[in-house]
Amino acid sequence: MKEFSLAEHRDEVLQLLTYVPWLTKKAGEKASKVYNDNNLSKSTIPFPVYDTMLLNFVNEAGKTGLIDKNYVYAYSEHRIRTVQDEKRIIEEVGVKEAGILVAILSKYVLGGMTKGVLWSQAVEEGVFLAVLLRMKKLLEIWDSPLA
Repeated sequence: MKEFSLAEHRDEVLQLLTYVPWLTKKAGEKASKVYNDNNLSKSTIPFPVYDTMLLNFVNEAGKTGLIDKNYVYAYSEHRIRTVQDEKRIIEEVGVKEAGILVAILSKYVLGGMTKGVLWSQAVEEGVFLAVLLRMKKLLEIWDSPLA
């Protein structure tokens, strides 16, 4: 896996940290609802409606350098298979392994574009929150405390 410097993306991390209060509030809750109007015809397909803050977060994260299209390699290399594996690795990762955090964030941001339940799952399971808080902590190791 390519070495990743979190310090080079400090401003982008700070930008995403503005979502921490919302992610904290939403942890354990669904960030989407299924729209299924009973007044519509039976041939209408129900579809997910996402929380606006979630869409803003995913949009903003997707525009940063914190997204790696090759995240699958990190998952394979570190044998990450479940949400519990992700959370364990998030807690253990050090500054030199920050690329794993990028891989986890990428899985949910990119994967959610084709499998929408991933975005809501990342909020509900606290994965987005855990990744951002760990990035913040790692940046504070090398820098002054972040707001």
